Amino acid sequence: LADERLIVILDRSGTYVSRINIKDVQESQFIRESLETATVRYAVKNCNTDLAEKLSMLIEQQQQCVKDDNRLRLSELDDLFHRTIVEFKFSNRIWKIINNAKAQMDRVRILALPLPRRATEIVEEHSRIYEALCSGNEKQAVEAMTFHLNTVFTSLEQLLEKHHEYFEE
Repeated sequence: LADERLIVILDRSGTYVSRINIKDVQESQFIRESLETATVRYAVKNCNTDLAEKLSMLIEQQQQCVKDDNRLRLSELDDLFHRTIVEFKFSNRIWKIINNAKAQMDRVRILALPLPRRATEIVEEHSRIYEALCSGNEKQAVEAMTFHLNTVFTSLEQLLEKHHEYFEE
């Protein structure tokens, strides 16, 4: 956790949860966008019924989470949606790289879930990725994935206004 800058360990003082470093969030997003747009390109070119059914099922489950206001489960399904695309034809090694890199970004994502409409937007964004991917439209799939991953910056701006004490430059 210290290596990922999620906690700060001070000699003789204890261990503390670190503030969210804005630069780390930006780097996390860059890594995700780089790897996930590459994997979505591959998925578009090789999409099959199995992938389409898995993603469709995940979107249905996400819609139910929005109705039930189950934000924690929605967050888990959000990750599973991305992981399903990444691991469609690649080993879980790429997902592990993404998962390790996104720790700071995840802190923003979790804090943003209660923001007005964010939960609904996540499902809508996933639906756009799904539709473009399954229709074979690489350009739209990449644009939809990029847009979705960049929403962390909008959330970050809103959270900075409300909870600036959680963050550091």
